[in-house]
Amino acid sequence: MKHLEKLVLAVLLVMGGAAKAAPLTPDMADLAAKLMPSVVSVASTDPVTDESSSNDDGGNGDQGDNNDQDSFRPDRTADTSSAVGSVLPPPKAEEALGSGFVFDPAGYILTNNHVIDGATSVTVTFQDGTILPATVVGRDKVGDLAVLKVDAGHPLPAVQFGDSGKLRVGDWVLAIGNPFGLSGSASAGIVSALDRNINEDKYDDFIQTDATINRGNSGGPLFDMAGHVIGVNAAIYSPSGGSVGIGFAIPSAMAQPVAESLKNTGGIKRGWLGVASEEVTPEIAKLLSLPGTNGALIGGTSPGSPADGKLRAGDVLVSLAGVVIKDPRGLMIRTAEIPAGQAAPARFWRNGTLEQTVLTIAAPPPALDDTEAPPPAVAPENVAINGIGLSVAAAPTNAGLTVVAVNPDGPAGKAGVVADNTIEQIGGAPIGSPNDLQIAIKSLSAGHQPVAILLVSGDVADGSDPGPRWVPVPIKK
Repeated sequence: MKHLEKLVLAVLLVMGGAAKAAPLTPDMADLAAKLMPSVVSVASTDPVTDESSSNDDGGNGDQGDNNDQDSFRPDRTADTSSAVGSVLPPPKAEEALGSGFVFDPAGYILTNNHVIDGATSVTVTFQDGTILPATVVGRDKVGDLAVLKVDAGHPLPAVQFGDSGKLRVGDWVLAIGNPFGLSGSASAGIVSALDRNINEDKYDDFIQTDATINRGNSGGPLFDMAGHVIGVNAAIYSPSGGSVGIGFAIPSAMAQPVAESLKNTGGIKRGWLGVASEEVTPEIAKLLSLPGTNGALIGGTSPGSPADGKLRAGDVLVSLAGVVIKDPRGLMIRTAEIPAGQAAPARFWRNGTLEQTVLTIAAPPPALDDTEAPPPAVAPENVAINGIGLSVAAAPTNAGLTVVAVNPDGPAGKAGVVADNTIEQIGGAPIGSPNDLQIAIKSLSAGHQPVAILLVSGDVADGSDPGPRWVPVPIKK
């Protein structure tokens, strides 16, 4: 009897566990049916030339079923680190087939710029078979996005953008598009990675997904399980040209403001903050009493910029408009996502305290005219700073101390300091004279601090000028 009771109990436990188990995949049939009417096929016709090649994800002007890999060549490729293969935005052809989606009921459609690049005519096909001519309202070549407009004579079913900043690796996603001309095709997968840089342009910040994406999916939406667009499918990684489960989508955080700007103005002006920044190293984090190395260390601000008077050298910006800033590249991309004129709350570390301010993002200024010849240099008197292996001019400038000589085998030389650089600060404190620098280095050494953190401006070894930067320099004992 006891044996029977134990058996019944074990069966009940197993049944209870099965009852609580979640389904392996979500039910997407109703979701796909709801979203399909807003997704369109985009066909663009290019002028016929001897050098015509395809600019779509594999369309060839027929039914999209020609898999001959010699029938196209990529118009853009990127090497993803050590992997073998190519990131393939769709190649260019006489007639290109791609995807798009309605984001405004008035007839505005978002797609990739490379889908319609160079086209003389563009048409879109809806799920019900309706074919309408489209005009190009605006395009963002750098961000690879374009907005089309059709006149349907009535409001169109439109989808809404979601918040790609809330995505996590492992979240389910649904891709709908026009692979190989097969309209209304859906595929599902998960978010494989976030913030992926495939070295296509400086704003690369892709969502990586294993949802099946092929040539023809470009410009199509990537949905979350709430039916919101969280990405625009733009590229695949493929050694052979077919899907291998590695696709890339432009996040909605970038796509939505670009789409709205192109719709309203026909162009795009990305945000500008006016800061020079660099990564927070473990040494800098320790010196500034930071909880970690996340953030962008401010080296300086441009006069009259949004950051001027609100951020200063030594601050570490860790959040902008609600998005965590992990490094300088993240700061550049987040700033570019915010339209000019918009106020952006910012959080930053200063002197060990987490502070906040509001920065009004601006459009970048025109390039400065640097054709004027600089004044002739005056050979300064040298003062040796033996603790770090360099010499500075005896007379300081308004910016700091001018480096006149560097021992290439010394601590400063190995850290990247070169002659004609200016040392502006040490450990967040301004430098008024060579004596100030000497005293600060001796103080650090006496306090068993092995590294001096210098704020340095001027050219680096390759002759480029990245702006003010924090340089950790070991102190000779």
